[in-house]
Amino acid sequence: MNKTHKSKPLVLDGAMGTELVRKGVDLPLPIWSADANLTHPEIVLNIHQEYAAAGADIITTNTFRSTTYTYGKAGYTKQRAQERARNSLMSAVDLARKTGDDSIKVAGSITAVDDCYSPELFPGKGAAEDTFGELVEWFNEAGVDLLLFETMGHVEEIQIALETSRNIESKCWFSLILKDSDHILDGHSLKEIINLIKTFSVSCLMLNCNKIATTQSALELFLSLWTDDWGVYSNMGVTDYDNNYFNTINDSNFKESISLYLESNPTIIGACCGSTPKHIEMIKNLIG
Repeated sequence: MNKTHKSKPLVLDGAMGTELVRKGVDLPLPIWSADANLTHPEIVLNIHQEYAAAGADIITTNTFRSTTYTYGKAGYTKQRAQERARNSLMSAVDLARKTGDDSIKVAGSITAVDDCYSPELFPGKGAAEDTFGELVEWFNEAGVDLLLFETMGHVEEIQIALETSRNIESKCWFSLILKDSDHILDGHSLKEIINLIKTFSVSCLMLNCNKIATTQSALELFLSLWTDDWGVYSNMGVTDYDNNYFNTINDSNFKESISLYLESNPTIIGACCGSTPKHIEMIKNLIG
């Protein structure tokens, strides 16, 4: 499984939603963390700064639910939903840039149109094309360093996301969520999905937001299928597909799993839901 890289892996930041909850911010569904960019920007900024201080090389924008679709689902009119989503996204990009370190890259975060843990809720081609098209346009306008499609687990949605981002100027990274060691969440084979992704200009492919055991079980197959830049950022949960992630693995298990990932020479490494700046600092120290 070894892959050779000339430099140390870049460190991706950790969770935003669970950190907001820890700091006392109420995050009602379906909007979840998106409104915090407008209602609690100082807390969002503080979390970004804590990750930067812990050693993160890449800060992801707090835009997991900054979409017209989600605000519409929350009861906003179409015009108001679009305005609120755009304002949330633009604020998120601005906050991600304010870490105080110009060397840190900003990744525009895009995920499934509906619930990323429930691929059966995929709202259809039209909604996906509208949502991804709008987000790509806004992120291009905001000037992020790269786009990160993350926690993607539905084959048609993946196809649409890839097509929508085909002609963007910035780098495009892609990250998958798994059902098991050789299938993405909707049941399609990892081999089929990676073969699809290879036909597009994805500069880094990753696995994210599964518990560590699930990620580890898939890594050998994943690395046999994908030979370019890659990364991994598992969640901290003891079970998969949990929206809270406060019942987490201990530090010893976390360090052991990160050490195993590092043996395979990832390009990017980080942590997902339930992680804190402490976990990012652990990763940075393990890299040395």
